[in-house]
Amino acid sequence: MASKALVILAPGFEDLEAITTIDILRRGGIQVEITALHEDEVTGSRGTTVVADTNLTLLDDSRVFDAIVLPGGQPGANNLAADKRVLKRLQDQSVAGRWIGAICAAPKVLAAANLLKGRRITHFPGALDANEAQGAEVTDEAVVVDGNLVTGRGPGVAMDFALALVEQLAGRETRDAVEAKLAR
Repeated sequence: MASKALVILAPGFEDLEAITTIDILRRGGIQVEITALHEDEVTGSRGTTVVADTNLTLLDDSRVFDAIVLPGGQPGANNLAADKRVLKRLQDQSVAGRWIGAICAAPKVLAAANLLKGRRITHFPGALDANEAQGAEVTDEAVVVDGNLVTGRGPGVAMDFALALVEQLAGRETRDAVEAKLAR
């Protein structure tokens, strides 16, 4: 059975990170469900409007996803961090040991959910200050996998971030097959 990923988009999401990640996950055979916070249409920071499959108001809280993925961007990451439903879903995902992916400014959302302590992460430069990082070991690596958490530095590494998620959800062979078809 294919893994399932929930990609949560808030107004002001980083277009490149969201679209690239959704595309690469689908190429890897991952069933991707796109959800918006309130309305089914959500617009990114660069003006791309996405019609989501659903929104958090309609999404059944009992639905389980193998991964929850958060694109960054501003004000998208701040909008996600301010939504208690997003924070609760992330906390439940973490407790269950299921995958969480956050790129660019989205580790700010993980901080709001108190999920960074003792973790090794990367994020967009300046997205988190030392207090917000909650003692996480912050690196400047492109992508970091730590336990059930995958973080990416920013839009320039969106493909690498998405491929790391494919590897965790579908295995190295699938990642390699997807990457081979990208002519990188």
